[in-house]
Amino acid sequence: MEYQVQMVYEQADVGALVRTLDFRRRPEKNLRLATKIGYPIFGILLIIVGISVIAGTISLGYFAPATIVTIIISLACLLGGVALLRRSDTRGMEKRSWAKYPNKGMTITYTFYEDHFEEADEASGKNEFQYISIKSANEDAGHFFLFTVNNAAHMLRKDSFIYGEPDTFAVFLRKKAAVTTDPVE
Repeated sequence: MEYQVQMVYEQADVGALVRTLDFRRRPEKNLRLATKIGYPIFGILLIIVGISVIAGTISLGYFAPATIVTIIISLACLLGGVALLRRSDTRGMEKRSWAKYPNKGMTITYTFYEDHFEEADEASGKNEFQYISIKSANEDAGHFFLFTVNNAAHMLRKDSFIYGEPDTFAVFLRKKAAVTTDPVE
């Protein structure tokens, strides 16, 4: 055994994963900043346009086939605006993800061996993975995220290493899985 991590995921851990996934979608810092500012602004503008068009149409009192199309487009603007506002709400996404997380309170153990690693928990038992299955890895101040597919990660909390040191884990991953651990900013 090279490393072992045993933990119970908490809401902060799932929040860190949501932030990491968001970072991976837009690693360019300026693009992340632009979407953080732009999504709420354009969301509010779409909602205002939708409400204005619907209010104007109703106040005219004239209904024709073109009016119905206009109202449908206005409703699409409202829905688009709400979607942009929800997308920009990282804290809300973190809370919704935690609410949907099925394994609250469950102890998860990761054990890293010379040629593979294992994940064990009460619900699914023991699962074995080859290091080659790790496609990429990220690291923040308190976690390692080992991605086997784009949006599925093995999440390891640094303060939960019970065997081996988290300070040397990134080097171990680079050697075994041939991936670098990219920092999440």
